[in-house]
Amino acid sequence: MIENAAEKIAQKIKDANPQDTASVEVMKYSLIAVIGTGSAIAFSMLFSALLGTLIETLLTIFAFVSLRSISGGYHFKTAEACTLSSIIGAVALPLIPLDYYSGIRLMIASIILIAWLAPIGINQSRIFTAKHYPSLKLLSILLVASNFLFMSDILTKAFFVQAITLLITKGGEWNEKTQ
Repeated sequence: MIENAAEKIAQKIKDANPQDTASVEVMKYSLIAVIGTGSAIAFSMLFSALLGTLIETLLTIFAFVSLRSISGGYHFKTAEACTLSSIIGAVALPLIPLDYYSGIRLMIASIILIAWLAPIGINQSRIFTAKHYPSLKLLSILLVASNFLFMSDILTKAFFVQAITLLITKGGEWNEKTQ
């Protein structure tokens, strides 16, 4: 659905100005990201506002995206799967209770997973190359460890879920960094 909408929009843009626009495929790729991310944020905000957890959901999204941008992680095969899982995670995580000691264990587990696996799945990035990987790993660890100052259960849960995406297998095979 998102891919189809993005392709139709990209084609209309291309038809309107064929000389001064990127290819339909390039525009489609960008539009998928914009539509998917925008939809995930909008629906997450709507549902969390109804549940009274809007601020917590926004913090969850911010924490998850911040860590994901430097640590990488699993990519769904479709934009719809990504959007739906993002909405569910952003809305559900603030509702899950977490006691202090479980939070400490999850932060330590997150740091271990990140130290072991990050960055992963960002090899298609035009911003980061392999020479940046040690810095990205360190930044990821420091970001999660900074939560020891705040002891935010929201940050803890978002960071842990993001760290788990480093482990997720694709097509039944371990990601290249886990072999």
